[in-house]
Amino acid sequence: MKKVFFLWAFVFSSIWGQEPLVVGTASGYAPYVSLDAQGRLEGFDIDFATALAQKLNRKLVIKDLGSMPSLLLALQQKKVDVLIWAVSITEDRCKKMEMIYYQGERVTQMPFLFWREIPEGITSIEDLGKNPKYVVSVEAGSWQEGVLKKYPKVVSKQVEKVPDAMLEIRYGKSFAVMVDPSLVKKLTSQYPELRVLSLPLKIEDVCLGNGICLRKDNAVLIQEMQKAVDELTLEGKVLDLEQKWKIGGS
Repeated sequence: MKKVFFLWAFVFSSIWGQEPLVVGTASGYAPYVSLDAQGRLEGFDIDFATALAQKLNRKLVIKDLGSMPSLLLALQQKKVDVLIWAVSITEDRCKKMEMIYYQGERVTQMPFLFWREIPEGITSIEDLGKNPKYVVSVEAGSWQEGVLKKYPKVVSKQVEKVPDAMLEIRYGKSFAVMVDPSLVKKLTSQYPELRVLSLPLKIEDVCLGNGICLRKDNAVLIQEMQKAVDELTLEGKVLDLEQKWKIGGS
């Protein structure tokens, strides 16, 4: 009887005592994270987080926190374990938090979106600072915003989410929108009026793909997460999800 009791105790502890993996993300960033017709989160990052939790044998808990600033604050305050939201790996971010690469390509150029036509004479990001009417919408807290801040003459306008930026240029409230390269294909299919101009980045602003964000003091989880990501990559899971969500591979 004692053996049977301990066996059941082990089973129940395995099921009910499973440690959660609390993932911070935000909807409105298709194909990485968005809401389906029933209001449920879906996308590449949601599927990847699910696979990651299974690999770690942890119960997945996802928190939709709305925006990049809210995500970073939640991580800092230990309200989430990790951030999974196609966050670009940059030198500045790696100084503040641990970033584990899991998907995406090295980016040396940044796409700027215009409505219907691309104005003449714009060959660099600096050129956007020649006219104060050239207002560039950019998602608050994003890698793109960090890049724009290095060009003080460029007038930038924060938006909470990319769909808000589309409204900005559609109705003439902004001159252009700066977005992540991974979103261009989907946005141009949704809005045929968009025109894309890719402008070169400085060496220090180059992005090294997308990374899972963790606190630097969480050494055990960092090690476990790196191992899980490596295994999922070798098993072809990342490639399968890229194909499912029609995202360019690394």
